[in-house]
Amino acid sequence: MTETSPFNLPHLSEIFDALRRGRHLCAADGKLYWALRENLDAYQKLFHHLGFRLQVHGRDFFYFRGKDSLSPQASRMAVFVFILIEALSDQGEPVVDTLMTQTFSVPDLPHLKGARYRAYLKEAGAISEDDLRNILRQLERFGFIQRHTDDTFSFRTPAYRFFDVCVEILDRDEARIKEEQTP
Repeated sequence: MTETSPFNLPHLSEIFDALRRGRHLCAADGKLYWALRENLDAYQKLFHHLGFRLQVHGRDFFYFRGKDSLSPQASRMAVFVFILIEALSDQGEPVVDTLMTQTFSVPDLPHLKGARYRAYLKEAGAISEDDLRNILRQLERFGFIQRHTDDTFSFRTPAYRFFDVCVEILDRDEARIKEEQTP
C-alpha cells in the first residue's frame, strides 16, 4: 500500500493559511473542517514536521497550539469574553448556554456600562464601542464568533477555549483558597 503525499491533502493551502493566522476551524467552516476531520492523522503529521502542533479540542474544533503566554490581542479578546461571562453570571443566567445560543448586540453589552468593566477594558487597551467592534473583528478572524451585522454577533464552538481558561482560573483559585485555609 502506498502512502499518499501529504501535499495532496484536500484544501491543504487554505487550511494551513487559516490555522497559521490563528483561526479555529469548526463544523461551521464546512469543507475545511471536514477535510481536517477526515484526514486528521495526515494533517497532524505534516504540520508537526513543519513545526506546528495541530490541536483537537474536546468540543470538536481544530487550532494550532501556540505559546502559553497571551499576546496583547489575545488578552483583549479574553477580557472581552470574561466580562461577558461575569455579567451573565451576575444576572443569574446559565452562562455557557446563553453564550452559545444568544445573539448579542454591541450597544447592549455590559462592557462600557459599569466602572469595573470599563477599568478592565481600559487595562486591555479598549475604551469605546469602536474598540469593542475591533475586538469583535479579531474574535471573528480567529473563528470565535460569527458576525451577523456590524453590531450583532453570536459565539461559535471554538469559544469554548475561553470557557476552559475560566474553569482553569477558578480551579486554581479554589485550590489556593483551600491551601490557605488548611492549618
